Amino acid sequence: MKAKILILLPTLNEVQYISKLYKRILSLKLNFNYLFIDDGSNDGTWEIIKKIKKNKKNKVFTIKRKNREGIGKAHKDGLNWAYKKKYKYLVTMDTDFAHDPKYIPQLIKKIRNADLIIGSRYLRKNSTPNWPLLRLFLTHGAHFTTFLLFGHKFDSTNSFRCYNLKKINKNFILYCKSNDYDFFFTSLAILNLKKHKIVEIPMILKSRIIGNSKNYIKYIFKSIFMMFYVFFKIKFNYRFKL
Repeated sequence: MKAKILILLPTLNEVQYISKLYKRILSLKLNFNYLFIDDGSNDGTWEIIKKIKKNKKNKVFTIKRKNREGIGKAHKDGLNWAYKKKYKYLVTMDTDFAHDPKYIPQLIKKIRNADLIIGSRYLRKNSTPNWPLLRLFLTHGAHFTTFLLFGHKFDSTNSFRCYNLKKINKNFILYCKSNDYDFFFTSLAILNLKKHKIVEIPMILKSRIIGNSKNYIKYIFKSIFMMFYVFFKIKFNYRFKL
């Protein structure tokens, strides 16, 4: 039976995680297909992905880029690929164990009655163990800003999601201009604006390393700019024709 569920696994130098993560997802014993999109890893990650793909027992698809094009670009390309191949559901997640695969069955269960399911670190206390104070401050600041601008309390910067592709028009991707981390809140703001049914599940989000601190700060400021950019688009009645 053809799997109706695709799991998107974007990678960039995840050699120490990717094999263990894939085996952990396999242990769930659910009928998934897999799409790896590698953003130019140079640490051996791609070689591991190629070995994973050789095992014909599971359907594994791959996209290899020569250079880094951005996490948002990987998610947009993964969404477009899933629509093209006519999957019913798409699960997206980080590949460094920030997102524990044990939550995937909850996403699948909930998505049957929703358009989008998001894992949230804000539904329960102590959901971000061992996070550095700077990252906690920036993350909560972004959460508060999205509430002020867009009027929702969803965990809009979390990429652990399940999309119901039969209920969401693929054209929303066209309005997500960013190829970086701000894709996540931009896409959520648009889907919320279009009155899609969005549901959250509580999860523990482990701390992860996003490159060096200089790049992290750069992405934060770019995300803040994009928040206001999308806000003014909506404020001045920019039409998202979906």
